[in-house]
Amino acid sequence: MICRYAVDELIGLSADCRAVDSERFEKTTYRMNIIKQKALSLIENAFGKSGRVLAVRAWESAGFVEIDVHFPEMVMSGWEKVQHAKIKVGEGVYRDYTPAGWDNETHTCTLYVDTMHNGPGSTWASSLQVGDPITYVGVSNTFHKPLSGKMIVLGDMSALGHYLALQQLAAGQSISGAIAVDEEDMAEFESTFRWNVKAVKKNDAGGLASLLQWTQDIDLTNTEVFIAGHIPTGIQLRKELKKRKDQPNSVRVQGFWS
Repeated sequence: MICRYAVDELIGLSADCRAVDSERFEKTTYRMNIIKQKALSLIENAFGKSGRVLAVRAWESAGFVEIDVHFPEMVMSGWEKVQHAKIKVGEGVYRDYTPAGWDNETHTCTLYVDTMHNGPGSTWASSLQVGDPITYVGVSNTFHKPLSGKMIVLGDMSALGHYLALQQLAAGQSISGAIAVDEEDMAEFESTFRWNVKAVKKNDAGGLASLLQWTQDIDLTNTEVFIAGHIPTGIQLRKELKKRKDQPNSVRVQGFWS
Protein backbone atom coordinates (compact mmCIF):
# COMPACT_ATOMS: atom_id res chain seq x y z
CA MET A 1 0.00 0.00 0.00
CA ILE A 2 2.73 2.47 1.00
CA CYS A 3 4.77 2.01 -2.18
CA ARG A 4 1.73 2.45 -4.43
CA TYR A 5 0.72 5.72 -2.78
CA ALA A 6 4.32 6.92 -2.94
CA VAL A 7 4.35 6.31 -6.68
CA ASP A 8 1.01 8.15 -7.01
CA GLU A 9 2.53 11.18 -5.30
CA LEU A 10 5.68 11.09 -7.40
CA ILE A 11 3.79 10.84 -10.66
CA GLY A 12 1.95 14.01 -9.72
CA LEU A 13 5.07 16.03 -8.95
CA SER A 14 5.21 17.70 -12.35
CA ALA A 15 1.82 19.32 -11.77
CA ASP A 16 3.39 21.48 -9.05
CA CYS A 17 5.40 23.25 -11.72
CA ARG A 18 2.33 25.12 -12.94
CA ALA A 19 2.83 27.71 -10.22
CA VAL A 20 6.27 28.63 -11.52
CA ASP A 21 6.56 31.69 -13.81
CA SER A 22 6.90 31.00 -17.52
CA GLU A 23 10.63 31.82 -17.75
CA ARG A 24 11.53 29.19 -15.19
CA PHE A 25 8.88 26.65 -16.15
CA GLU A 26 10.94 24.57 -18.58
CA LYS A 27 13.99 24.39 -16.34
CA THR A 28 11.91 23.56 -13.26
CA THR A 29 9.95 20.88 -15.13
CA TYR A 30 13.21 19.27 -16.24
CA ARG A 31 14.56 19.20 -12.68
CA MET A 32 11.31 17.80 -11.31
CA ASN A 33 11.30 15.05 -13.92
CA ILE A 34 14.86 14.11 -13.01
CA ILE A 35 13.90 13.94 -9.32
CA LYS A 36 10.81 11.90 -10.15
CA GLN A 37 12.77 9.45 -12.29
CA LYS A 38 15.40 8.91 -9.57
CA ALA A 39 12.79 8.49 -6.85
CA LEU A 40 10.75 6.06 -8.93
CA SER A 41 13.88 4.08 -9.66
CA LEU A 42 14.57 3.81 -5.92
CA ILE A 43 11.00 2.70 -5.22
CA GLU A 44 11.09 0.17 -8.03
CA ASN A 45 14.38 -1.25 -6.75
CA ALA A 46 12.97 -1.49 -3.22
CA PHE A 47 9.42 -2.66 -3.88
CA GLY A 48 9.28 -3.79 -7.49
CA LYS A 49 8.19 -7.32 -8.26
CA SER A 50 7.99 -9.06 -11.57
CA GLY A 51 5.80 -11.34 -13.62
CA ARG A 52 5.97 -12.87 -17.06
CA VAL A 53 3.59 -12.85 -20.01
CA LEU A 54 2.06 -16.27 -20.70
CA ALA A 55 -0.24 -15.35 -23.58
CA VAL A 56 -1.48 -12.32 -25.50
CA ARG A 57 -4.82 -12.20 -27.31
CA ALA A 58 -5.49 -9.11 -29.43
CA TRP A 59 -9.06 -8.51 -30.57
CA GLU A 60 -9.75 -8.30 -34.29
CA SER A 61 -10.21 -4.52 -34.11
CA ALA A 62 -6.74 -4.21 -32.48
CA GLY A 63 -8.38 -1.94 -29.90
CA PHE A 64 -8.36 -4.39 -27.01
CA VAL A 65 -5.83 -6.85 -25.58
CA GLU A 66 -6.10 -9.72 -23.10
CA ILE A 67 -2.82 -10.55 -21.34
CA ASP A 68 -2.32 -13.72 -19.29
CA VAL A 69 0.42 -13.20 -16.71
CA HIS A 70 2.24 -15.27 -14.11
CA PHE A 71 2.95 -13.18 -10.99
CA PRO A 72 4.84 -15.59 -8.69
CA GLU A 73 4.97 -13.16 -5.74
CA MET A 74 1.46 -11.72 -6.00
CA VAL A 75 -0.66 -12.87 -3.05
CA MET A 76 -4.15 -13.32 -4.46
CA SER A 77 -5.81 -15.19 -1.61
CA GLY A 78 -7.97 -13.12 0.70
CA TRP A 79 -9.01 -10.51 -1.87
CA GLU A 80 -12.43 -9.11 -0.89
CA LYS A 81 -12.44 -6.04 -3.15
CA VAL A 82 -11.49 -5.53 -6.78
CA GLN A 83 -7.74 -4.91 -6.94
CA HIS A 84 -5.51 -2.67 -9.03
CA ALA A 85 -1.87 -3.45 -9.72
CA LYS A 86 0.40 -0.51 -10.47
CA ILE A 87 2.31 -1.74 -13.50
CA LYS A 88 5.34 -0.22 -15.20
CA VAL A 89 4.55 0.64 -18.82
CA GLY A 90 7.64 2.77 -19.52
CA GLU A 91 10.57 4.45 -17.81
CA GLY A 92 9.04 6.26 -14.83
CA VAL A 93 5.52 5.59 -16.14
CA TYR A 94 2.99 3.39 -14.34
CA ARG A 95 -0.65 2.52 -15.00
CA ASP A 96 -3.23 0.72 -12.87
CA TYR A 97 -4.65 -2.53 -14.26
CA THR A 98 -7.07 -4.97 -12.67
CA PRO A 99 -6.01 -8.60 -12.13
CA ALA A 100 -9.01 -10.69 -13.24
CA GLY A 101 -9.56 -14.41 -13.62
CA TRP A 102 -6.89 -15.04 -11.01
CA ASP A 103 -5.85 -18.45 -9.71
CA ASN A 104 -4.47 -18.49 -6.17
CA GLU A 105 -2.52 -21.71 -6.64
CA THR A 106 -0.78 -20.91 -9.91
CA HIS A 107 -0.44 -17.15 -9.26
CA THR A 108 -1.81 -16.36 -12.70
CA CYS A 109 -4.36 -13.80 -13.84
CA THR A 110 -5.49 -11.87 -16.90
CA LEU A 111 -5.13 -8.16 -17.58
CA TYR A 112 -7.72 -6.61 -19.91
CA VAL A 113 -6.41 -3.47 -21.60
CA ASP A 114 -8.39 -1.05 -23.75
CA THR A 115 -5.82 0.11 -26.32
CA MET A 116 -8.08 2.52 -28.20
CA HIS A 117 -6.63 5.44 -26.23
CA ASN A 118 -3.29 6.83 -27.35
CA GLY A 119 -0.83 6.73 -24.49
CA PRO A 120 2.04 4.80 -22.89
CA GLY A 121 -0.26 2.12 -21.47
CA SER A 122 -1.80 1.33 -24.84
CA THR A 123 1.60 1.31 -26.54
CA TRP A 124 3.01 -1.01 -23.88
CA ALA A 125 0.10 -3.46 -23.99
CA SER A 126 0.07 -3.59 -27.79
CA SER A 127 3.79 -4.43 -27.91
CA LEU A 128 3.79 -7.31 -25.40
CA GLN A 129 4.83 -10.79 -26.48
CA VAL A 130 4.87 -14.16 -24.75
CA GLY A 131 7.78 -14.36 -22.32
CA ASP A 132 8.11 -10.60 -21.77
CA PRO A 133 8.69 -9.50 -18.15
CA ILE A 134 6.22 -7.23 -16.37
CA THR A 135 7.18 -5.09 -13.38
CA TYR A 136 4.69 -3.87 -10.76
CA VAL A 137 5.19 -1.94 -7.52
CA GLY A 138 2.04 -2.65 -5.56
CA VAL A 139 -1.46 -4.10 -5.47
CA SER A 140 -4.24 -2.32 -3.61
CA ASN A 141 -7.99 -2.18 -3.11
CA THR A 142 -10.45 -0.21 -5.20
CA PHE A 143 -13.80 1.02 -3.87
CA HIS A 144 -15.79 -1.84 -5.38
CA LYS A 145 -16.69 -5.13 -3.72
CA PRO A 146 -19.69 -7.47 -3.97
CA LEU A 147 -22.76 -6.36 -2.03
CA SER A 148 -25.89 -8.24 -1.03
CA GLY A 149 -28.88 -7.79 -3.29
CA LYS A 150 -29.10 -7.04 -7.00
CA MET A 151 -25.89 -5.61 -8.48
CA ILE A 152 -25.81 -3.64 -11.74
CA VAL A 153 -22.57 -2.57 -13.45
CA LEU A 154 -22.18 0.22 -16.00
CA GLY A 155 -19.09 1.46 -17.84
CA ASP A 156 -16.94 1.37 -20.95
CA MET A 157 -14.36 -1.15 -22.13
CA SER A 158 -11.72 0.16 -19.72
CA ALA A 159 -13.94 -1.29 -16.96
CA LEU A 160 -14.19 -4.80 -18.42
CA GLY A 161 -11.43 -6.40 -16.33
CA HIS A 162 -12.70 -4.53 -13.27
CA TYR A 163 -16.17 -6.05 -13.61
CA LEU A 164 -14.87 -9.52 -14.44
CA ALA A 165 -12.96 -9.34 -11.16
CA LEU A 166 -16.11 -8.18 -9.34
CA GLN A 167 -18.03 -11.14 -10.80
CA GLN A 168 -15.29 -13.53 -9.66
CA LEU A 169 -15.46 -12.12 -6.12
CA ALA A 170 -19.25 -12.40 -6.16
CA ALA A 171 -18.95 -16.12 -6.92
CA GLY A 172 -22.43 -17.47 -7.65
CA GLN A 173 -24.16 -14.15 -7.06
CA SER A 174 -25.47 -12.75 -10.34
CA ILE A 175 -24.31 -9.43 -11.74
CA SER A 176 -26.06 -7.72 -14.64
CA GLY A 177 -25.44 -4.49 -16.50
CA ALA A 178 -24.14 -2.88 -19.66
CA ILE A 179 -20.75 -1.92 -21.09
CA ALA A 180 -20.46 0.64 -23.89
CA VAL A 181 -18.50 -0.99 -26.71
CA ASP A 182 -17.31 0.25 -30.10
CA GLU A 183 -19.49 -1.20 -32.85
CA GLU A 184 -16.68 -3.26 -34.36
CA ASP A 185 -16.09 -5.01 -31.00
CA MET A 186 -19.70 -5.85 -30.08
CA ALA A 187 -19.82 -9.28 -31.73
CA GLU A 188 -16.51 -10.35 -30.17
CA PHE A 189 -17.63 -9.10 -26.76
CA GLU A 190 -20.86 -11.12 -26.89
CA SER A 191 -19.13 -14.29 -28.12
CA THR A 192 -16.25 -14.09 -25.61
CA PHE A 193 -18.07 -13.31 -22.37
CA ARG A 194 -21.03 -15.45 -21.34
CA TRP A 195 -22.56 -13.42 -18.52
CA ASN A 196 -25.44 -11.07 -17.81
CA VAL A 197 -23.51 -7.92 -18.72
CA LYS A 198 -24.50 -6.79 -22.20
CA ALA A 199 -22.66 -4.78 -24.84
CA VAL A 200 -24.33 -1.56 -25.95
CA LYS A 201 -23.10 0.51 -28.87
CA LYS A 202 -20.87 3.38 -27.76
CA ASN A 203 -21.82 6.67 -29.41
CA ASP A 204 -19.69 9.06 -27.32
CA ALA A 205 -16.44 9.04 -25.33
CA GLY A 206 -17.71 7.10 -22.32
CA GLY A 207 -20.94 5.70 -23.69
CA LEU A 208 -23.20 7.96 -21.60
CA ALA A 209 -26.13 8.07 -24.03
CA SER A 210 -26.17 4.31 -24.60
CA LEU A 211 -25.82 3.48 -20.91
CA LEU A 212 -28.63 5.84 -19.96
CA GLN A 213 -30.85 4.35 -22.64
CA TRP A 214 -30.14 0.82 -21.36
CA THR A 215 -31.14 1.80 -17.82
CA GLN A 216 -34.51 3.23 -18.93
CA ASP A 217 -36.14 -0.19 -18.97
CA ILE A 218 -34.47 -1.38 -15.76
CA ASP A 219 -36.12 -1.13 -12.34
CA LEU A 220 -33.38 0.22 -10.07
CA THR A 221 -35.34 -0.18 -6.82
CA ASN A 222 -33.22 -1.89 -4.14
CA THR A 223 -30.23 -2.26 -6.45
CA GLU A 224 -26.54 -1.55 -5.95
CA VAL A 225 -25.10 0.23 -8.99
CA PHE A 226 -21.40 0.25 -9.87
CA ILE A 227 -20.00 2.69 -12.45
CA ALA A 228 -16.42 2.55 -13.76
CA GLY A 229 -14.37 3.93 -16.63
CA HIS A 230 -14.60 7.41 -18.17
CA ILE A 231 -14.68 9.90 -15.29
CA PRO A 232 -16.99 12.60 -16.78
CA THR A 233 -19.42 9.89 -17.91
CA GLY A 234 -19.41 8.31 -14.46
CA ILE A 235 -20.17 11.61 -12.74
CA GLN A 236 -23.02 12.48 -15.10
CA LEU A 237 -24.45 8.97 -15.06
CA ARG A 238 -24.56 8.99 -11.28
CA LYS A 239 -26.39 12.33 -11.28
CA GLU A 240 -28.99 11.05 -13.73
CA LEU A 241 -29.63 7.82 -11.84
CA LYS A 242 -30.00 9.67 -8.53
CA LYS A 243 -32.84 11.73 -10.06
CA ARG A 244 -34.99 8.68 -10.70
CA LYS A 245 -37.98 7.81 -8.53
CA ASP A 246 -36.74 4.23 -8.44
CA GLN A 247 -33.23 5.34 -7.54
CA PRO A 248 -30.89 2.56 -6.36
CA ASN A 249 -29.69 2.00 -2.82
CA SER A 250 -26.24 3.22 -3.80
CA VAL A 251 -24.25 4.35 -6.85
CA ARG A 252 -20.51 3.71 -6.51
CA VAL A 253 -18.23 5.37 -9.06
CA GLN A 254 -14.64 4.36 -9.84
CA GLY A 255 -12.99 6.62 -12.42
CA PHE A 256 -10.19 5.41 -14.67
CA TRP A 257 -9.64 8.01 -17.40
CA SER A 258 -10.82 11.39 -18.69
